Amino acid sequence: MKKFYKVNGTPTKEKIEKYNDDEHIFFRFQNPEFEIDKEHCESWGMIFSTREEALEGAEEWGMTEEEAILPGKSCMPTLEGIWDWSSEFGKDDVVLVFEGADTRTTGHDGEYVADFYEAVEVWSYEDVMNYLEKEGQN
Repeated sequence: MKKFYKVNGTPTKEKIEKYNDDEHIFFRFQNPEFEIDKEHCESWGMIFSTREEALEGAEEWGMTEEEAILPGKSCMPTLEGIWDWSSEFGKDDVVLVFEGADTRTTGHDGEYVADFYEAVEVWSYEDVMNYLEKEGQN
């Protein structure tokens, strides 16, 4: 399978401080084999595999169809903010640092939702977890 997001950097204190302070930079866990493009610019929660599945299963999960499909990508405005979801991902995933705009929508699990403009950096899951553990996140 093709990887759309290949690791091209590592987290450093200086980068993270810069990115955390930028209102147009967001962080998200990403399967590197799934491209964020015009067809895949929404989020539908980790319980659904596709947009269609989210629409079909919305009522069962107590959501309207509008609530099931988020108008952007689930993310957090700081690197430290993604820690709560780290156990849902693993070494095959990456952390995508991206430029975007906050949609002012809250995600299904309290996360931010942002429009995706472009990738800024791609970090390995392991590098991010090691950094956060070293900085006392856990």
